[in-house]
Amino acid sequence: MGQPNRWVRLVRQRRLILDLVQHGYIWLWMVIFVLPFLATFAYSVRTASGLSLRPYQQVFGSFKGNLLLSFEVTIISIVLNLLLALPAAYSIVRFPIPGKGFVLSVLNLALYTPAAVMGISLVIVYNFLFHIAQTLTGLIGAYVVGTYPMMLIPIIVALRDLPRVYEEAARCLGANRLQTLLRVELPLLGPGISAGILLTFVIVFNEFLVTLFVAGPGNTTAALRVFNLTRTAGIQPTTAALASTMQIVSFIVVVAFFRFFGSRYLKGTYLI
Repeated sequence: MGQPNRWVRLVRQRRLILDLVQHGYIWLWMVIFVLPFLATFAYSVRTASGLSLRPYQQVFGSFKGNLLLSFEVTIISIVLNLLLALPAAYSIVRFPIPGKGFVLSVLNLALYTPAAVMGISLVIVYNFLFHIAQTLTGLIGAYVVGTYPMMLIPIIVALRDLPRVYEEAARCLGANRLQTLLRVELPLLGPGISAGILLTFVIVFNEFLVTLFVAGPGNTTAALRVFNLTRTAGIQPTTAALASTMQIVSFIVVVAFFRFFGSRYLKGTYLI
């Protein structure tokens, strides 16, 4: 009896050590990844008189317009991307388009184009062709061009995984084409649509390099304001406060996505 008990204890100890090593490995890398964001927040509350949240007063003061502009262009970009990507995805998946692979590659051109190249290209087009350089319209257009694939690809994937039997059943039960689309297909495309919205939000809200090329003097987003302040005045607590606010907003959006959409669409996957 003593020998088996000894082996059981030994196995349990090895499992415990293995679990500690695995958890320690995960926590170590999590700390390494999160440390820059924690450092930014710590710097944002450091003032000459000690720790204070006064730098955040400027975030909702002189930086308020930059944050509101970031939200505005992000929401408009999401809506436009959604309106453009839904019919495009449906056409690509449901209809035999000649050269479909080439068309899809062209639509996804922004995915493998460097941001600096994208910015220069947009400046040239906006100046000499569309004449919308340094305007809010041009800024939103740049975001839509840059993030359109992020909305298109998840919807295509979701639509390919959607059996046509649901559409056929709805039509057999008397629903017309529009009713089938709105009441059957779009709700079933929820995973793709919600993923596209999340990706577009995170990228547009935090983007500054393309913005640096196409934004006008009156169209300074929060991300661009952080870059400009850092370049001209160094890293100040108020600048760190604005950066931390953007990090917190992005984090809340991601957590809300997995809380409200992930719990509905991602059950049974490795994400939940």
